[in-house]
Amino acid sequence: MNKIIDVDAHVHEPVDWVAHVDQGLADALGPPATFLEISDSVFGIGNPAVRELPEQQQPDSRYETILPGFQRHLEMTDDRQAETLEDPFCNAAARIAHCDERGIDVQFLNPSFLVGPIVQAARTKQYHLIPDIRRCWNTWAMNLVEGYTNRLIPVTQIDLADIAGSISEMTRMRKLGSRAFAIPESPVTVERSKPGKSLTHPDFDPLWAAAVDLGMAAFAHVGFGRERINFGWANNGGNNLDTYAFLSQVIAPQVAPQLLLAAMVFDGLFERFPKLTVVVEEVGITWLPHLLSVLDHGVGQASCEELNDGEFRPDFAGSAYKLPLKPSEYLRRQVRVTPLVINEPLQPVLDKAPEMLCFSSDYPHVEGTADAVAICEGQMGSLPKATREAFYGGVGDMIGL
Repeated sequence: MNKIIDVDAHVHEPVDWVAHVDQGLADALGPPATFLEISDSVFGIGNPAVRELPEQQQPDSRYETILPGFQRHLEMTDDRQAETLEDPFCNAAARIAHCDERGIDVQFLNPSFLVGPIVQAARTKQYHLIPDIRRCWNTWAMNLVEGYTNRLIPVTQIDLADIAGSISEMTRMRKLGSRAFAIPESPVTVERSKPGKSLTHPDFDPLWAAAVDLGMAAFAHVGFGRERINFGWANNGGNNLDTYAFLSQVIAPQVAPQLLLAAMVFDGLFERFPKLTVVVEEVGITWLPHLLSVLDHGVGQASCEELNDGEFRPDFAGSAYKLPLKPSEYLRRQVRVTPLVINEPLQPVLDKAPEMLCFSSDYPHVEGTADAVAICEGQMGSLPKATREAFYGGVGDMIGL
């Protein structure tokens, strides 16, 4: 077997991680908040339309709008926040030992508690500090893995409202050892009073060109910006917001990556940048075969022997789709998706899109502390060597890692 590359692991930052790099920024933010102290702003229902719902649906706090099962998940996550840099969920040497035990050669490290200082900045309307917080995390993470950058790779955090600044930060981080950068799964808000801007807009082309030149993959990770669903689903005559919270947590996260990838195909982003690699993380894989099928059908390029009877069948796109490849061909060539290893089986998706799945553990998050390699190995069976190698190390091959 070639390298095992874990494209979605995490680091558990200590609560005071900002002060380790920039005391002035830490002072501007105020006393650091724990994960539970900011979790309602991230995961709770903050829609002002809540006030328009019947009295029996009014929550006492936004924390009460988080489903009970997920509340427990957040509490367990908060318990695991590192207290010091020596904590095994944070310490680089301990992480290498963990990887060695499980046969993992390389881990990409996403943040866990970067969101805390960002929420603090937003609560005090110091939005101008958010780009500084992201850069601070990049520096902190690279300092953390110093001496291990051949195996532990922080995912660069950027501010897509500043494309030139993002490219500069990607370039800085690439020189230090980073090979990936984070993108949202929804349009970018450039100015708060104006509509968002699609990531496929030509304004972002310099960013994608830089990613290709630098050999960096774009990681779309659940939670880093997502589509919101119609709040009318909350107005269901009930006495709580549980249904809306459930739809937001379970259904909406799988809609966002489909919109992102479909736009990237239809707007020709993958045609313009055929070497660009996009990795979608922590939203599962069950939606993937549907997306491949529906996009090809939508442009009249689906292949189905059962329906090959010569009859006319309309498609949505018609002459509007002018690209040389099928949508599924672009996705199979340039997109990889991580399964939620502990929650869902690899089959039947692995059979339907074998080149598109890639390995991740989500370690050390609550759902990521099981032995992800062993779980996957138990399902790989007698799959061809090429399929196994693409699953475990294909992302590395795509970016020359």
